[in-house]
Amino acid sequence: MTNRSKLGRSRDGADSDRGSATVIWLAALVLCMVFGSMAFALTEFSSARARVSAAADLAALAAANRAMFGDGCDRAAAIARANDARLRTCERNGTDVVVTVEGRARGALAHLARAAGQSPPMVVMDARAGQPESVT
Repeated sequence: MTNRSKLGRSRDGADSDRGSATVIWLAALVLCMVFGSMAFALTEFSSARARVSAAADLAALAAANRAMFGDGCDRAAAIARANDARLRTCERNGTDVVVTVEGRARGALAHLARAAGQSPPMVVMDARAGQPESVT
């Protein structure tokens, strides 16, 4: 006959450690899942930031290229739309152009925000481009 009762305690009153490794393992698994989900969301947000930054840079270059013809901001808006973003502002100062472009995060982060009844996070980036001034 063993020295343990039905409650998992030995006859001298000491608690059994039986099953404690399962609880620790499950807690570690949940912790890893939480940190993994956070890392995934931050990666998606970083990807959205890079996408909108590239759209802003391209829009600024397109606007500066067409600044002398007067349709630079129209071209910048078209370039931003082609890169899944929206031109917020476009300011010309001679041959220099400063644009502000906005875009929303996509992927699982956007689906999670919509499921919570919110709009996906907005990313806003500025970019500047221009023609060099004449030195003559």
